[in-house]
Amino acid sequence: MNTDNTVKGPAGNDETEVLDPELDEDEVVLGPPSAEESLRYFGVDFDVEGLVRRFERKELIVPRFDPEEPENQGTGYSGFQRGFVWGKRQMDRFIESILLGYPVPGIFLVELKSRQYLVLDGQQRLTTLRDFFKGEVVTEKGAREFILEYAAPPFKGKTYETLEPADQRVLNNALIQATVTLPIGDSGKLAIYTLFERINSGGTQLKDQQIRVAIFPGRATQLVRSMNLDANWRKLFGPKHRDLRDQELILRYLALKRVAVAMEQEDDSAATTFKPPMASFMSAYLGDNEEMSETDREREVGEFQSACALLVEAAGDLALRRNNVINAARADSILTGLTLAIRKDPSIGAARVRSALAMLEGDASYLESTQKSTSHRASVKNRLSAALKAFTGS
Repeated sequence: MNTDNTVKGPAGNDETEVLDPELDEDEVVLGPPSAEESLRYFGVDFDVEGLVRRFERKELIVPRFDPEEPENQGTGYSGFQRGFVWGKRQMDRFIESILLGYPVPGIFLVELKSRQYLVLDGQQRLTTLRDFFKGEVVTEKGAREFILEYAAPPFKGKTYETLEPADQRVLNNALIQATVTLPIGDSGKLAIYTLFERINSGGTQLKDQQIRVAIFPGRATQLVRSMNLDANWRKLFGPKHRDLRDQELILRYLALKRVAVAMEQEDDSAATTFKPPMASFMSAYLGDNEEMSETDREREVGEFQSACALLVEAAGDLALRRNNVINAARADSILTGLTLAIRKDPSIGAARVRSALAMLEGDASYLESTQKSTSHRASVKNRLSAALKAFTGS
């Protein structure tokens, strides 16, 4: 098994590297359901003008990752699409293709109970059409007039308003085929995300945590998002991670914290025992805590904030790093041990935290459990026990 899987940001991005020695890129968090049993399809031809009108009226919804995106609210789905990524050349060539009468790829939609449609595939095309009709394209430098720059005559230099009336009608009346999907039964929603992953026109598959936040949009997921905003956590982790690895690390700690509590209480029930693989274990935590109580939520937030503040005070921004990389297994045990120590003794100070961190760095058995077979039951138990002992003294 590859034992040096790191996640790196694109060139020029200071995105944090997260080392997970047990990361298995072929692991599936939840097995994909059968489309035959979980989805129903039918085809519809929309004229371009009608599609643009529906998009403007929010009848076509793009479920973006941002949890604050107002379009996501009330759909029953959390966001799972990235933002607009087409360049101006792609936009212009797409409009020109329609004006020339060439066929263009269809779109995939999910019909909601509200009779709105969730855009599963087609965001780039719909956004381009809307912007061309509006006459304005938004770039990183701001909004500017949408003029066809990368098109041949007679369309080069044209806006929608300056197109010949006949060309406007060609564009307005052009048909784009839509495949409309309806989820069926308990596995229908998971099938929708599986379908999205497999037809995603960008070619970039969703990561485990991106799938989790979409499938389990309950209180535990909301808790993780709120904890991810903590100022001291941001110092410890760094900038928000594109693939949500910062949120995944918080989830990992929360899931293993439940195991550590059970270890202290000598509770070996199935609900509180760690079961590999780690990815499925974390997903199960979200499923088990979709209705988390406000009391539990407040306690988790308070302990996490106190732990992050203490780590920054005791060891600075690099408290969770080794060689400038965050080791997921080391981080989950440190956060677990420290927060449970805070639960027992809220007066714990920075000096004690520094002593505990030094003790762990000098423990060969602990270090091995954070570097090899980190998702094996024995390794998980060993590093959690060592961290509890270091921070609580018990």
